[in-house]
Amino acid sequence: MNPSLLFPRLILIAVIGLVYSNTFLNSFHFDDLPSILEKPWIRGLDKIPEFLNKESLLFLRPLVILSFNINYAISEFEVWSYHLFNIIFHALATLLVYQLALKVRNFLEDFSPQKSFACLPFFAAMVFALHPLNTQSVTYISSRSSIMVTVCYLSALILFFDGFSKWKKTGQKGWANFIGSGFFFFLGGLSKEIIVTFPAMLFIFHYYFISRETPKVWIATHAKWIALLVIPLLAFVSYKQFAAGGLLSASSAYLKSSTWFLTQTSVVPFEYFRKMLFPFNMNIDIDFPVLSNWLEPTHWLGMVALGFFIFFWIRISTRDSETVEIGRRFAGFGMAWILLTLLPTSSFIPLLDVAVEHRTYLPMVGLVFLMAGVFGCMRELLPVTKLINYSAILILIFFSLGVMVRNGDWKDEVTLWSDAKTKSPNLVRPYNNVGEAYDELGQYDKAIAEFKGSLKLNPNYFFGLNNLGNIYGKQRKLPEAIDYFERALKQKPDYSPAHYNLARAFHLIGKRQEAAESYRKAIKSNPFFEQAFYNLAFLAMELSLFDEALENFEKFISMQPNHSKAHFGAGNALMMKGQLDLALTEYRKSAQLDPSFAFPYLNIANIQMQTKNIPAAIENFEKALSIDPAMPAVHLSLGMVYHQYQRNTEKALGHLKESLRLAPKQQRAESIQSLIQELENKQPT
Repeated sequence: MNPSLLFPRLILIAVIGLVYSNTFLNSFHFDDLPSILEKPWIRGLDKIPEFLNKESLLFLRPLVILSFNINYAISEFEVWSYHLFNIIFHALATLLVYQLALKVRNFLEDFSPQKSFACLPFFAAMVFALHPLNTQSVTYISSRSSIMVTVCYLSALILFFDGFSKWKKTGQKGWANFIGSGFFFFLGGLSKEIIVTFPAMLFIFHYYFISRETPKVWIATHAKWIALLVIPLLAFVSYKQFAAGGLLSASSAYLKSSTWFLTQTSVVPFEYFRKMLFPFNMNIDIDFPVLSNWLEPTHWLGMVALGFFIFFWIRISTRDSETVEIGRRFAGFGMAWILLTLLPTSSFIPLLDVAVEHRTYLPMVGLVFLMAGVFGCMRELLPVTKLINYSAILILIFFSLGVMVRNGDWKDEVTLWSDAKTKSPNLVRPYNNVGEAYDELGQYDKAIAEFKGSLKLNPNYFFGLNNLGNIYGKQRKLPEAIDYFERALKQKPDYSPAHYNLARAFHLIGKRQEAAESYRKAIKSNPFFEQAFYNLAFLAMELSLFDEALENFEKFISMQPNHSKAHFGAGNALMMKGQLDLALTEYRKSAQLDPSFAFPYLNIANIQMQTKNIPAAIENFEKALSIDPAMPAVHLSLGMVYHQYQRNTEKALGHLKESLRLAPKQQRAESIQSLIQELENKQPT
């Protein structure tokens, strides 16, 4: 590679590594828990076939899930590899922005002057690399879908126009490029639905950088091809309507499409555009007002602002200017990119959150083209080139500092949600999530204060009710805990964590039947609730429901196959059902998975005693004691085996005495003492 092209790329990679170096130990956050920690199909590359067989595969952004599989194979749940993946892909996206801008500049090489615009690709890429609004997409692991689809989007665009350029210059259709573009388009569809805008982007790119026609002539020439854009749009609508739960059901959103649209006309200019131009006050939980009254004039301010933006976009896109033609086309393309890529999330399809910063990652490509175009025009038109250059450098320095400071907010759940609580004091979720963070740290008084703060804002907030009950349960204030769990379930009857916590509370107060029923309801609401399967399995053992216990152990093991105690529990259920050979298999698997776990050897020995395999039983009793010498039951069993089957009085006495020493008040203490005296009396003097 030409050193003049390699050096800028190395600088881009270096600055990204520098500004994001303080994220590697940042914790998992928010949706990372259900998306990563609680999903059994991301736990290793061997889980990929299981995941690919899922009927809901296309709804789960499978390429993103695959990336989590790779991370788990590298570091399991150690967070560093997840952050490294995001940073690498952000670097890839940045390099692709640079590559795209270089190609654009080459496409426009017939315009002059070139000198003022020569640095636009590098400037655009630096802005994209360092803009603080991108921090949520890079630092928040679950937002990597935005980065991955951007990498696919840019790759597909570059490959397509490489093939198109080859076709126009040589007459040879660049099929390899077109196929590669289609491949990345497909991968983008497996990453995030926003890829649906890509076909329209091809026409936009052609108009600004390939065509030299007037808008009127260009539209007339390409009208039939533009009409074909309806096909991917109809495909997307059909997918949403018939396969993904309905067009207006992108999530558990609660807004009507008309309300969503009106609100988004303000979100786009006053939240997204504002943070693009003035990237301050970043927030994971934005408190943006929902607008529903179309008759309220103040609700039209967003439409007025968007109207001005569209007016200037049209003016920039339709007026020739020999002096700054390159900058004009950069800017017009950037504005068109922003509008198009915001459409899927900011039009008519309601989503769960009104405004989210990671939705701007792909639109940010448009912003950097707009900024580069304006920067180039200023350098050409104003006689203060050095001042403009220094200003650009200063902006990039401020952006870098903003990224590093914002990454500090993402250090852990306490810092992140405390920041959100300060910036959105009227939202309940930050209070609740700060409380959950304190709960994880064992700081229960602080957690209670936060949960009560959320309930002051919304007394029916079921998350807060459940979490407050959970704290009281940990403090053994079980009547208060049960009351809060039941209040949470009145608000949301299918809320599985509340059913699970209620089951634990019932179990602690001795209501085992009620506890089992609550565990069953938790599993019904969440078929992947691993801990509920695990707890219900052991509770079913207590209730002598051995078939149900075995069924739940098996479901848990299918999600966590390397869980030693689950295999041990399955062995217990099988032993109680009389299936001794299968029980032995489970006990051996349990012992293999956790060599420090003594109980499997104890139960293996007990089964071997039943089958009269005395030497093997002795060997496994001894293995159990080698792991944990302080097991009175094992000493008692060995004492009896040596007495009854081996006639080894010395060893029998040693183990019987040790059993009494460890547990002097055990149930059989008197009979053991009598046996010891009997054996001692028989010993020769």
